[in-house]
Amino acid sequence: MYKRILIATDGSEKSNFAAKEGIDLAKALGADVVALYVLNEIVIASAVRQLGSDKKEVEAKLKAAGEKAVAEVKKLGEGAGVAVETMVRQGAPANVVIDVASTQKIECIVMGSHGESGVSKLLIGSVVQKVLYWATVPVLVVR
Repeated sequence: MYKRILIATDGSEKSNFAAKEGIDLAKALGADVVALYVLNEIVIASAVRQLGSDKKEVEAKLKAAGEKAVAEVKKLGEGAGVAVETMVRQGAPANVVIDVASTQKIECIVMGSHGESGVSKLLIGSVVQKVLYWATVPVLVVR
C-alpha cells in the first residue's frame, strides 16, 4: 500500500503519540519513514523581535530542538525495525510538509491534530488544515 510515510513532528507529547502511530503503520506495511521537523519562520521572526535575540542564535536553538524531535521518531523506528530518515527544514510548516511530501515521493502523511495554539494559531491558521487542503496524498491525522 504505502512504501514511504512522512511523519511531521514538533516534538510535543501529542506529536510523539502521532509518531508512534505512524511508526506502527509503517511497520505493518513494510514502509520507510521520513521524520520532518519544520523551523517555523514566523516563530523565529517573533522571537527575534520580542526577545531582541540574534536570528542565528534563535535558529540554532530551534534547530537543536528539531534534531531532538526527529531523533525521537528515529528511535521509535529503530525499536520497531522501521527505517527512518530525518529532516529539519525551515519555512512555513504546511508548505514545507507539502514540498517534502512531493520531493521525497511520500505516499502518506502522518501528523498530530494539535500543534500551534492560542494567538499563533489564529494568526497563521492550523498547519493540519492547510496540509489537508493542499496534500495530494492521504493524510492521517492522529488525535
